[in-house]
Amino acid sequence: MNGTGKTTIAVIGLHPVGRGVDRPEHVLVASDGRVFASDKSSAVAELIDEHTVRHIGQASGEPNGIALDRDGHFLIANWGLGALQDLDPTTGAITAVLADQLDGRPLKWLNFACVDSIGALWCSVSTVADDLLDTIGRGTADGFIFRVAPDHQSVHVVADGVNFPNCMALDRNEDYLYVVRTLTADVVRFPIDGETLGPPEQYGPPLGDRRPDEYGPDAGRFMGDPDVGRRWGMADGCAFDAEGNLWVTLVLANRIVAIRPDGTATVVLDDPDGALLNGPTSIAWGGQDMRDIYIGSITTPYVLKGRSSVPGLPIIHQR
Repeated sequence: MNGTGKTTIAVIGLHPVGRGVDRPEHVLVASDGRVFASDKSSAVAELIDEHTVRHIGQASGEPNGIALDRDGHFLIANWGLGALQDLDPTTGAITAVLADQLDGRPLKWLNFACVDSIGALWCSVSTVADDLLDTIGRGTADGFIFRVAPDHQSVHVVADGVNFPNCMALDRNEDYLYVVRTLTADVVRFPIDGETLGPPEQYGPPLGDRRPDEYGPDAGRFMGDPDVGRRWGMADGCAFDAEGNLWVTLVLANRIVAIRPDGTATVVLDDPDGALLNGPTSIAWGGQDMRDIYIGSITTPYVLKGRSSVPGLPIIHQR
């Protein structure tokens, strides 16, 4: 406990594992303890130890968010390729669940997919624009979220006009879908009502500081200034720990914060120069006590592993 009576949230002992993985944007831990990450050079990579990875499949594009379904297949949100892919980890075969467009909306910037307890998929598309930098510059709120039924036969949009939705997480009881919004560097949550979502509400404080005058057709160039990038933060990944804290990565700030159940935020890790924590994009827990922590990145050819002061909330397929 700290001086405020709140549990201390901290990470120690960070070190690289899985050297050789390419753009490990998302990392997850399977129920048997194996660690996987999205891998641009294949589709998904199993991280065996610090210097050993096992590449699975060939997805093309940029595999971004990954999830495991109840059959042990990976579902891949392929960024830039605009496809939701099913990867059989035994054969390496990849099939498209959905590709190109949904109800006339382009899927090019399909970002993330998570699986709920009945096997349905909740997926985010960050923008429908072809020019990603223009969306980032203007801050255009034209992203959307869609749901895929467990049998993959029914797909429908459940939230529209979302400002650059990125990673998503379900709380323990699946009452809400929590959505990280990258450009506004914050989190909103949508109440889950069966196969649909209710209106969003803000969850926790803003985690970055992008000024109103820093939006416009040319504002994307500001990201080339490291100081501006750190101030904007650009929220990316998220995951719940077992105590209900929602951890959020800030990819340009090289920072991880945790939003507590009371709505306050605390900094867990901060590495302004990116000497170790560089471009963090996802968080996962594993180990027998669920205190081993893994941090993915879009800039490093490895994943960071450390020890967390609080255990993680097991992901859906482990329950």
